[in-house]
Amino acid sequence: MTGIVNTEMHFFNGNDGYVYIHFPIRGYAIKTSVENEKLLIKLQKNEVLSPVELNSHLIKEMEGKDLFGFSTNPLPDIKEIDQFKPIEATLLLTESCNLACSYCYAKASNEKFTPMSKEIAKAAVDLVINNAKNHKHKTAEFRYLGGGEPTIEWDLIVWITNYIHYRADEEGVKYWIRLITNGVLITEDKAKWISKNIHYVTLSCDILPELQANRSFPNGKNSHKAVMRTANILTKYGVPCHFRTTISFASSDLLKEMVEYTYRNTDVKAIRFEPMAEIGRASETEMSKPEQQAFVDAFIDAYELGKQYGIYVTCKMMTNIVRRSSRFCNVEFAITSEGNVAGCHRYSRKNNSGYDYYHVGKFIDNRFIFDLTKINNLRKIDASYFSDCKKCFARWSCASGCLSARLNEGEISPRGPLCHLTRELLKFSIKDALNR
Repeated sequence: MTGIVNTEMHFFNGNDGYVYIHFPIRGYAIKTSVENEKLLIKLQKNEVLSPVELNSHLIKEMEGKDLFGFSTNPLPDIKEIDQFKPIEATLLLTESCNLACSYCYAKASNEKFTPMSKEIAKAAVDLVINNAKNHKHKTAEFRYLGGGEPTIEWDLIVWITNYIHYRADEEGVKYWIRLITNGVLITEDKAKWISKNIHYVTLSCDILPELQANRSFPNGKNSHKAVMRTANILTKYGVPCHFRTTISFASSDLLKEMVEYTYRNTDVKAIRFEPMAEIGRASETEMSKPEQQAFVDAFIDAYELGKQYGIYVTCKMMTNIVRRSSRFCNVEFAITSEGNVAGCHRYSRKNNSGYDYYHVGKFIDNRFIFDLTKINNLRKIDASYFSDCKKCFARWSCASGCLSARLNEGEISPRGPLCHLTRELLKFSIKDALNR
């Protein structure tokens, strides 16, 4: 028999006596002895297998999973759309912020801006819930984000959330609401309200006091005490939350210390570490993203320590194991306070060089008008667009990565900024899943 595998197959040596085989389109992986590496090479080359090889445990396992034959699974594909019907909305309530973070993608400031009107918010909620009503999952998702700091407009958050509850109940639609905040303005009363109305909170902070200096108040004062106070208030009232921490070159060797600090000083049970993106204000400073292998090594150490402490340590590259797509994300329905629609919240402000590239709609005459040509052009930029992706074993899991990180002065870079890091963490997540 010729060993014809009917779906894309990749494998790597785990340096632990095993080879790990990944079938990304099928969402399946196998761990096998390193002695089978030559057999796997033959399978990749569609070479004839010997009777001994045909009777091996590995081949039998693959046969049991219908991984042989001439029928192949279709590759992920992004099709052109004739309507934009989002079932998720990112509500950028204000461009004002009460902190002055060194690497803010939005370059937010404490300048006073006009917040989102209730008219715009209502139209966004109505559109998403009406779309969700006709979707197979019947679930609408909303997140409050910046722009600036959403909790500056607390009364607006309460009003929109109440309206989401009302409209979702009216239409028989489930909903999920998330708040992404720097945490400075959360009080006990607000935390009580959040516990009853918001499903999840992301606290953007750098955990260690010396690193939180990167997220100072406009007067230069460190915001660390205020954020840790908020973390403890949220967990006191049972609010599901995590720390979302930006990792720069300077902080890339401190991930274990951050896990340790979280365990010793808070009841937060999850941390999401993300490499700094060199966009927005970060592109105007001397700060830089971490060296990729250094991040991988530090992340794995922090992940293992987190398991000991009952703290879930993750990053977006660790979630790639469950993705089977040619594109990292959908075109976002991110609504600015002025009623503009951005295909990515990172490029929602007019002072950002990528704004025009991602500007895909506008609130006009009490409804949203979308530029379908722009939306489809964005959707076309997927794993098939980049030559490096076509030969990468992570292409259907990474799906060409976050497009916003490739954008530089309106031009798309052919090379992703975190390709090595992404591949190594995909390998680690496969090993971790099979060894648990």
